[in-house]
Amino acid sequence: MRACPGIGETTSVPTRTCRDGVFICECEPVTGRCTMPPGVRLRGRDSERRILADVLDDARSARGASILLSGGPGRGKTALVEHARAAAEGFTVLHAAGVPTEADIPLAGLQRLLRPVEGQAERLAEPRRDLIRDTLTRGVLSDPDRFALYTAVLDLLRLASEDKPLLICVDDADHLDSASLEALAFVARRLSGLRIAAVFTAHVGHGKSAARLPASEGEPAPDELVPGVTEHLLQPLNARSVHDIITDRAPVTPASAVRTRLVRAAHGNPAVAIGHLRGLSAPQIRGLEPLPAQLRLPGRLRSSFLTAYRELPEHVQHLLLIASLAADPGVDLLIEAGGAPALTVGDLEPAEEAGIVHVEGANVVFSDPLLCEAIAQDAPANRLRAVHRALAEAVDPEYAPLEFSRHAAAGSSSPDEALANAVEKAALRARRLEGPLAASYAHERAAQLTPDPDLRACRLASASYQAYAGGRTDRGAHLVRKARPLAVTDGRRAIIDLVDAQSTMREGNAIDAAERLMAVGRELIGHDRELALRALVRSADSASLAGDPIRHGKAYDLAAPLVRDDDPAPMRLVVAYLKGCTLSFRGDYTGSTPILREGMELSEGMDLPSELIWAGVCGLRLGDAPFVRRVMTRAVEAGETQGEHAPVPAALGFLVFSEFWSGRFPSAAGHALYGLKAAREHGQSIWATQNLASLAMIAAIQGDVDTCRIRARAVATQAGEKSLGLASALASWALAVLELSRGNAAEAFFRLRALVHAGPGYGHPTMRLLTAPHFVEAATRMGETGWARTSQAGYQHWADAVGSLSARALAARGQGLLAAGDEAADHFENALALHRACGDDDVEQARTQLLFGAFLRRSRLPGRAREHLYDALESFERFGARLWVRQTRAELRAIGTAERDPGPPPTSELTAQQQQIARLVAEGATNREVAAHMFISPRTVEHHLRGIFRKLNIRSRVDLARLLT
Repeated sequence: MRACPGIGETTSVPTRTCRDGVFICECEPVTGRCTMPPGVRLRGRDSERRILADVLDDARSARGASILLSGGPGRGKTALVEHARAAAEGFTVLHAAGVPTEADIPLAGLQRLLRPVEGQAERLAEPRRDLIRDTLTRGVLSDPDRFALYTAVLDLLRLASEDKPLLICVDDADHLDSASLEALAFVARRLSGLRIAAVFTAHVGHGKSAARLPASEGEPAPDELVPGVTEHLLQPLNARSVHDIITDRAPVTPASAVRTRLVRAAHGNPAVAIGHLRGLSAPQIRGLEPLPAQLRLPGRLRSSFLTAYRELPEHVQHLLLIASLAADPGVDLLIEAGGAPALTVGDLEPAEEAGIVHVEGANVVFSDPLLCEAIAQDAPANRLRAVHRALAEAVDPEYAPLEFSRHAAAGSSSPDEALANAVEKAALRARRLEGPLAASYAHERAAQLTPDPDLRACRLASASYQAYAGGRTDRGAHLVRKARPLAVTDGRRAIIDLVDAQSTMREGNAIDAAERLMAVGRELIGHDRELALRALVRSADSASLAGDPIRHGKAYDLAAPLVRDDDPAPMRLVVAYLKGCTLSFRGDYTGSTPILREGMELSEGMDLPSELIWAGVCGLRLGDAPFVRRVMTRAVEAGETQGEHAPVPAALGFLVFSEFWSGRFPSAAGHALYGLKAAREHGQSIWATQNLASLAMIAAIQGDVDTCRIRARAVATQAGEKSLGLASALASWALAVLELSRGNAAEAFFRLRALVHAGPGYGHPTMRLLTAPHFVEAATRMGETGWARTSQAGYQHWADAVGSLSARALAARGQGLLAAGDEAADHFENALALHRACGDDDVEQARTQLLFGAFLRRSRLPGRAREHLYDALESFERFGARLWVRQTRAELRAIGTAERDPGPPPTSELTAQQQQIARLVAEGATNREVAAHMFISPRTVEHHLRGIFRKLNIRSRVDLARLLT
């Protein structure tokens, strides 16, 4: 499935200035001092704020300083000027902004800047006083008077700074008249020894300054706008800063996927991010309605980007329009689509000189991606359609199917069956080459060109399905809504229902999703056997998430007759998975084990994430943690490689299951965090809840009481709304583990006992099984041996059937807890031998050593107890399981024995983040892998590693691995 200009003259009413879309302030009359705090925080400009702080400090210390902040439209230059004004406490502030309509009026800008301090001119000597008055009044300056005027302005500003420091702010200096800019540049170079700071801002074109200080007639223009003043170029903001700006300015809380798209579309430009945000409705911001296919730049900002472009010759503009519409604008493609034989790469030279583009090898590269968007958005519709048609003819659909589909659809003015078929063919190739999301767009374009409504519905359904697979739930839902009214046949409507229903299993109520998918599966049985099987296995998956074995079994009963012995391996894997899980739910572990193993074996050589996940669940039900790690890792890698983002949060959720008890806490936490982030980005609230429950368990094992409780409480709320029995049970288990580690066996017992009776939506049969070792421990401590023996019997039956060494070790431990004397000791020894043979359940092995040590202490065998308690303590300290460390130390004190190593663990001086990085690196992770796990940059990882090496007095990763492993 297929601103107003921030002029500096005095007013009787405070004025609002707004520029670059990121700052609002009110200015005090006369001084222009900013009295209103910023409407929002200034994000991502820490280095620029430090530069401005240094400039102000120099002015306070009578050292004088100046700075020119330059950057493209919307980068936040005016916001930084306003920040400087707000930070200039105790300063007199003079402010003027360049106004294009006054650029031809000599000295207009200087006159506006100096009006608040005109009275100080009376203190100047007569020639200079009169020169300033006459020049600023008449706006005429003869060449011989230039030096005299400039020095008079400098003296005037020096007098104005005697009582308190002076801040001169010149915004949009490139729009000032040349005489004013020349005078201010003269002053800015002579601030040494004065209590004056000057801050200029200017627009910089794409790769070079858009305007520079004009030279005197007959002289060459200088290279700098304000010669002698340090220029600081504002770079695009990082994604985190744009994310924060969107969060600050959004009228409602944005959906994660919406925020991600806005961040990506902003290209680090704060004004663009806010402009896009303002163009959306509240439902769109919340993710309840789809975003526009194209986010348009605000009109004024678009015009700012296009200033230099509009000055180019017509044929150069035409080439740049082609380049802006091409995904990969090669020189040959531009010339071919240009339609004029005389065109050559040399025709792009004016655009290169203007800093709009540059040619890298055979490709044309825009200096700012936003300029590329502005050019495309500014073109008339007919011209756009013609360029798209030319590009569709020039692009090879075999090598660039998505590009071909885009141009073919955009270049057509009406439905065209032949063209639609060509685009549909390209969509199938796009799926193989570029992934499901690319295929989704191509299928949608094929639908746009399709005259027949029923066939159009089919192609829209395919586009929706591929959108879901690519992680775009919002897009998938939008396309389904478009397809449904067009469907004519029952089979087509059933397919559309399947596509729509599959989205609910990741976002809606799990029980409702199971029922709906089962109904769709029944309807599809008579139309498409494979699609019916897909609907039923998805129904069973939803039932499993809800903890509902009855609905799961019904789905299997309907699915089993659909698969034959000669069907492909993926179909046989599905039925083995369903049958094995159904029997396991019913307690027939002996019958389910060979079928589940068959499902694991059938997955060999498969690379579809969903199939690998089903095989991984088979492994989980057999307690085969190493297999689960391998196959779920393959599923994550396959999903990311193939662009199938939808299954990734589920694969990560199951992957973490295999890492709880192996001591791989940094890896488990990283995977769970990644799964939580991915689920939120792709609109999968169900898997966000599941990964949050995993994080609660990790916090429980490590003894982080507050974090565990906060996470578990959030999971309980979310799981209750969506009938997520699996996540709810996992969160309850986490709280029980936490209470056990705190020594509160009663609370743990009651929590785990509640799971025994919890129905669908609140508990899970498999979780009742997996929690048995902890339930037995809590029950025996409480003296509830009846409950303990019942739970132990069920777990022993499963462990014997599946043959997992780890499961058998925990079963032996449970027998040790229920036995007494030498019999108990034998069971504990057997458990430890099985743990050692397994080698993959380090946490549970340490807990067995703790329980065995406690038993030996009570049996008055302190020597043997000490050995096991020391080993347990060492393991718990390595894992950072602080509450179990406390329990173990208490047992050692009860023996009357000092700890073997009373000193703190080697990582005690590290911060929590450094400890997590250290453990990941010790396990062999690269800086890039650590960064991906922890959502930080590789450079930050490298910075922390230097600190870790220094604190631990080591020199290499090898030393770190030896210390921590």
